[in-house]
Amino acid sequence: MTPAQTEVLVYFRLLADDFSIEDVTHRLGLTPTETYKREEKGNSSRPREYTSWSLGTGYQPSFDVNDQLQHIMTQLRGKETILDAIYDTYDDMQARFIIVIVIENGQTPSLVFDLETIQFAHRIRAEFDIDLYANPYQDEDC
Repeated sequence: MTPAQTEVLVYFRLLADDFSIEDVTHRLGLTPTETYKREEKGNSSRPREYTSWSLGTGYQPSFDVNDQLQHIMTQLRGKETILDAIYDTYDDMQARFIIVIVIENGQTPSLVFDLETIQFAHRIRAEFDIDLYANPYQDEDC
């Protein structure tokens, strides 16, 4: 049996109370990996609190978060003015880069944002949301 590997998921999410998912998709010229509308039922029986458009990597084995983050950022580069126009149309729109790290066997990935990454996130008005999950493991020295 192969031991579990540390995995990283990165996605860019646009969210607001209500907006046209089709409009955002058309303007960006990108196919989202996940969308949902406010009030739709999610995995739980509770309705969604906002409308969301996401572009993500899916979970991937990784020891450097930048591998996944740059994959998403590359798809968004050159779309800064389009995002500005989207924010102007939907005034409550928020943007986030969400990074989910699932640590296995104590193997933590690198999590460093260089200046270019920070400047790009700032330019497109995106915040970072980082979730860490460390699964238990048995240290060999115990």
